[in-house]
Amino acid sequence: MMHRPLLSLLALSVVLSACADSKEPTSQNSSPSAQTEQTSPIGSVAQPTTVAPAPEPATSSQTNSVYETLSWESLELPGQGLADIMRKYQPMLDKITDNDVEEGDKLMAQMQNEFNTAPTNPALNGKSIQIKGFVSPLEVDEKKGLVKEFLLVPYFGACIHVPPPPVNQTLLVRPQEGKSISMEQIYEPVIVSGVITVETAGTKLAQAGYQISKAVVEPLKDTEY
Repeated sequence: MMHRPLLSLLALSVVLSACADSKEPTSQNSSPSAQTEQTSPIGSVAQPTTVAPAPEPATSSQTNSVYETLSWESLELPGQGLADIMRKYQPMLDKITDNDVEEGDKLMAQMQNEFNTAPTNPALNGKSIQIKGFVSPLEVDEKKGLVKEFLLVPYFGACIHVPPPPVNQTLLVRPQEGKSISMEQIYEPVIVSGVITVETAGTKLAQAGYQISKAVVEPLKDTEY
């Protein structure tokens, strides 16, 4: 039986390599609607444009005109993103075998340390933004069946089925009352709108480098990303 850290490394390598590959310059010409597998990262979206920040989140009907659309790359600093980390570790990941238990544990720890210390982008603090991603639930309103708090991540299953992504690829989201999604909708991608703060937060699933409170959360269909 394969050692658990090696299984984690294998899953991490496959998923994060796909995520990192999607951020290469050549992939920016791909149509977002072509990426229909939930195990793949959210496709590249429009680069940030200058929009005056709003003090409070708007209703969903106002979203497109009020918020600045961000790509996941916008959350990283040049040369210190997920793709850069994966390029560094991929050759070592490729050499790991079932018998390399100690080396696998050590490599896993090194990668996770870099993920946990990946620098955030201070220029985003206080901006009214909109970003697409996947939900990893933290707190649920059992009576209403709505997600009260969650981590927004760039690919499906992060923090649950595979190890968490870098801290600068993880957002702690607290939706507005009545502006969240149901538990039945957590398997589909969502779009989150709100004011982002560059502030680290520890959760039971992973560490987040950004937070969005009073967010508007809406589900997306496959054809919308």
